[in-house]
Amino acid sequence: MGENNDAIDGIRDDQIRHLYYLPQGIARLEALGEVIHVGKGYELNKVDEVPEYCYLVKEGRVICYELTFGGEQRVYSFMEPNSVFLEECMLVDKPSPVLFKTAAPSTLVRIHKCALKHAFKHDIDIVMDICKSMAEKFLSAMGQIRYGQQKSAEWKICRLLQIFMGHYGADYDGKILIAEKISQQMIADMLGMNRVTVSKKFKELRDISLLEQINGYICIRSAEALQKHMELMK
Repeated sequence: MGENNDAIDGIRDDQIRHLYYLPQGIARLEALGEVIHVGKGYELNKVDEVPEYCYLVKEGRVICYELTFGGEQRVYSFMEPNSVFLEECMLVDKPSPVLFKTAAPSTLVRIHKCALKHAFKHDIDIVMDICKSMAEKFLSAMGQIRYGQQKSAEWKICRLLQIFMGHYGADYDGKILIAEKISQQMIADMLGMNRVTVSKKFKELRDISLLEQINGYICIRSAEALQKHMELMK
C-alpha cells in the first residue's frame, strides 16, 4: 500500500508546474497566426471580456495573475516560450478569470478564434496539441490545490525551486545555479504565501546548506540533498 501511495505522489509531484510550454505542435500553431512584438507590461486580455485571440509565446515571458482586493498582484504561473494561453476561454466564449501580461519584451503569435476553429475541422493534430495544452494546465492546477492543502510551506518552496532548477538550472562549481533572477517576493506571489514566510524558509534552507544566493541568483548546492529533504517532509 505504501509503495502505491509513493507512486501516486510521484505522479502528482510531476504534474505541479508553474512554468508552461508545449513539447510539440509549435510549428502547426505558429502557421495559424500573426507575429507581434510587444514590450514589458503589455496587457493581453481583460477579465470581463471574451478573448478573440489566443497566444503562443515565441520569445520572452508572460505571467498569469490576478489582482487581490487589496490591489496586490497574485502570480499563478509563467508562460514560457512555446506555451499557449487563453485558448480555452476563447474556444468556449468565456471571459478569463485571470489576467495575462508580458513580464519581459516578448514576441508572440496571435491566433484568431476563427483561424483556430477552422484548423480544428481539418487537422486532428492541432486539436490534440490544444487538448494537451489545456489538460496539462488543468492537471497542474489540480495538483497545486491538492498539495496546497497537504504540504507544508517549506515543501512547496522546495518543489518550486526544483521546477526552476529543471527549467533554468546551469552547472556552477559542482552546484546548480538557477540562471534567472527569481525574487523571494515572486516565489511568495506564485505560492500565495507571505514574503516573511518565504524569507524565513530560505534562511532555514541556507542554514542546513541546501541553497545559497550568489549575486542575486539562487544556487542549489545539491539536487539530491534537496530531494531527500523533501522526502523527509512527506
